[in-house]
Amino acid sequence: MTTTENIVETRPAPFTWAQSAQYSQGAKAGELVFTSGQAGYDDAGNLVDGGFEAQARQVFRNIEKILHQHGASMSSVVKLTAYLGNRDDFDAFKKVRAEFFSSPYPAVTAVQNSFLVEGMLFEADAVAVAGAQRVLADTDAR
Repeated sequence: MTTTENIVETRPAPFTWAQSAQYSQGAKAGELVFTSGQAGYDDAGNLVDGGFEAQARQVFRNIEKILHQHGASMSSVVKLTAYLGNRDDFDAFKKVRAEFFSSPYPAVTAVQNSFLVEGMLFEADAVAVAGAQRVLADTDAR
């Protein structure tokens, strides 16, 4: 990155409490797009009902919105970090993830942790390359 390139931040989340949280939903540096950790909040700032799978779908929709603002998409995600409140939800995570990502998949790290917000079951952040798309490497070309 040269010193003349800018870091472009995504506007704050549309709900009031997030606007005072002192973070950007996402940022773009060169062609790299970084999202902040996204939770299962709808545009009104409420955690969606329906348990883990509903929150996970909302998380991925939120990530998708941020990526689109920066010329990226779910197919240009190269790294996904997932935070699960309960490791028993890992299979549900894989199920929902498959609704948003296809092969070849991004690099993924999944960890179990506790959340700062009551009722939050899942959080994820992503790194993508704007204008790019994941492709399967030719393993015979080495």
